[in-house]
Amino acid sequence: MSDRLGGALARKPLHFIFVLDVSGSMMRGGRIQALNNAISEVLPHLRDEARANPHAELLIRVLAFANEPRWVIEEPTSVEDIHWERLEAVPRGFTELGSALLTLTDALSHLDESSSAYPPAIILVSDGRPTQSSGTTFAEGLQALLNNRWGATAVRLALGVGRDADMHSLRRFIGDEDVPLLRADNPEQLVEYIVWASKAASKVASRPVVGGGGLSAVPPSPIGDPIWSTLG
Repeated sequence: MSDRLGGALARKPLHFIFVLDVSGSMMRGGRIQALNNAISEVLPHLRDEARANPHAELLIRVLAFANEPRWVIEEPTSVEDIHWERLEAVPRGFTELGSALLTLTDALSHLDESSSAYPPAIILVSDGRPTQSSGTTFAEGLQALLNNRWGATAVRLALGVGRDADMHSLRRFIGDEDVPLLRADNPEQLVEYIVWASKAASKVASRPVVGGGGLSAVPPSPIGDPIWSTLG
């Protein structure tokens, strides 16, 4: 696409950040394998979304957390250039979500301050209750995120994995009662829900008005037997 003078129109960056729980409990019931499969499956969908949107440049980052946060993909990377390397759960790893949100907030503070930029899209996946061994509580990390301009205006979606997921904390992370909060009870649901959430977040975040509008898509219906609910 070109403007009236013949020059190419600039595509504004849309930062898409996955925040993924790799604590020890993700080793149960094939959860970490299902999470890896879900991310691998969602990438082609995001590439399609990016190709269909001439106005946004979709840039991916991935932050994993257990006892401490760790950037899996730290530099904003075009979705076309992502080659997924499978995550491993941390044996006996805790769920230090507060520290992860502080790390996320620091990354957001370095984004372009242009008022015309798209808000980031953040998808949080966790299967447990936030712990506090690092000195940073979930409430403190969340408040830091919401005090950040981009954190406050971001499209924030969350997905609980299994019956032990702290849905109350995930709802607080989303912050909007009208946005669906999903819980996956088996590997098929996890894949389906991450695909849905990623496509929905990409569409909403790339709307012209920063922070405007909610999710119009309807989340998929539950699939299969809730094996993670029965296995814990």
